Amino acid sequence: MSNLLALGGAASASAAVILAAVLAVSLPVSRAEAQDAAPVVTTAEGQLQGVPSRGVLSFLGIHYGADTGGANRFLPPAPPPAWGGVRVADRMGDRCPQPSVNMPPEMASVLSFSDLPTSEDCLVLNVWTPAVADNARRPVMVWLHGGGFFLGSGGDKYYEGSNLSRGQDVVVVTLNHRLNVFGYLELGPEAGPQYADSNLAGMLDIVAALNWVKANIASFGGDPDNVTIFGQSGGGSKVSTLLAMPSAQGLFHKAIIQSGAAVRVGTVEAATATRDKLFTQLGLEPGNVAALRALPTDILMRAGARAGLLAYMPAVDGETLPTNPFDPVGSPLSANVPIMVGSTKDEATNVVLSDPTWQTMTEADLTTRVGGMVGPAEAANTIALYRAQAPTDRPMHLYTSVMTDMMFTASSITLAERKYDQQAAPVYMYKIDWNSPVLGGKLRSPHAVELPFIFDNVDVSAGLVGAGPEQDAMAALMSATFAAFARTGNPTIPGAPAWPAYTPQTRETFIYDNRPTVVADPNSQLRAYWAARAAQPQPAESPIQSVMDGKKFE
Repeated sequence: MSNLLALGGAASASAAVILAAVLAVSLPVSRAEAQDAAPVVTTAEGQLQGVPSRGVLSFLGIHYGADTGGANRFLPPAPPPAWGGVRVADRMGDRCPQPSVNMPPEMASVLSFSDLPTSEDCLVLNVWTPAVADNARRPVMVWLHGGGFFLGSGGDKYYEGSNLSRGQDVVVVTLNHRLNVFGYLELGPEAGPQYADSNLAGMLDIVAALNWVKANIASFGGDPDNVTIFGQSGGGSKVSTLLAMPSAQGLFHKAIIQSGAAVRVGTVEAATATRDKLFTQLGLEPGNVAALRALPTDILMRAGARAGLLAYMPAVDGETLPTNPFDPVGSPLSANVPIMVGSTKDEATNVVLSDPTWQTMTEADLTTRVGGMVGPAEAANTIALYRAQAPTDRPMHLYTSVMTDMMFTASSITLAERKYDQQAAPVYMYKIDWNSPVLGGKLRSPHAVELPFIFDNVDVSAGLVGAGPEQDAMAALMSATFAAFARTGNPTIPGAPAWPAYTPQTRETFIYDNRPTVVADPNSQLRAYWAARAAQPQPAESPIQSVMDGKKFE
């Protein structure tokens, strides 16, 4: 089959050829069992009856941990209770407590969050599999949702796993875990040793889910010795963090970090300051966990949001999380784990879409805002560098390009470099250049644009990516390359350009677009600019913090 680099013609023609090429090598999947009326599997806790759905078997709302409310609030996850008989796994479980976000209509038309109910009994996961009784050992892909460390669930429509499971013959798992004040509140030593990991409760939930996968996934047709964790945005940061956690070692074998490369995470000092702020707002003394635990879920949620949603994140404690994931070097715990990492070309358009002044930004506004990111003395030089790369871009897009590289691109490159320095497992770099046509094309290649393509869910994602041959081709390409990496540790597939491992010498990067290519050191001048700035002091407030402060949370 010809390499897709050699294809010519219009974008739609290229898309059709890409789609045909990728589908031609799709793995055959037996669907006989997926038509069974009542497939039943046995887990460590009891029997589950799945549901035939879209050519696969789905098992929804499986508890991997006990209720986290009441006496269990802020504690590490406990095992779920066992049950007798056969439990029907036909509906998603509750989301973990989180704020509701009031988005402007334009932003709401692009992004979608689940409207499932919330409760503290939320440690649930979902499994999609082509079959459960064919003695197969399929690759397992465990998805960690986005939304930072304060929002989201494994039940969002973008993450429905049927198409990815069926099309690529893999087992797909999505999950919920504790968030915000419930999952990442540093209670401090005065609260008692049982709360030593309160700041990492959400991460320990994910470890518990991975332990559940290890113990049970073979019953669902999956291979417990071939597990890939992958996540986007906050999910990518969770993947990064797991790479540095001793308790997660050996529970997964490959990792994909999408638009959320966490080179560093939080500090105990910053987490303690957030704790003090929360206790002050509630009129409680630090250490009065009994009073905090007695608060109704919604009251604690609102107080936690007022203390600063972006402040809730894992912190390095020297034990449960001994070091930062990739600072100053990659954690030795993950040296032998192959990694895919990358971002989109225009991540920040979703960050600023709710800003009413973004689309009318003037040159003066651009200078002021870029100065807030890099310092007033450096603003003109930074803008000139970006304008040289895109002479016709309006101020609004130059601004989002600077923000994208500062917040997403630079950290992905740093992580890849430090992974390479370990000289163990390979790292593969990608960039998504495909432009969404929605909202007149002004989003370009925004944050989360890849989600409908990886899960092959274009049919429910028209608000984000539109619909048509290009979208179908991108879904075929991205789902196949991600699944290939999960299967073998190498994302190269027949019909697409050979995808070499990333090295600081060549910096070869796979570009997802209508005509995919591999480019050595894309946007090298911008990469070098941010590398030179990496050691310099950064502004106290990040650009995303200033935008988030303007949103309304309830």
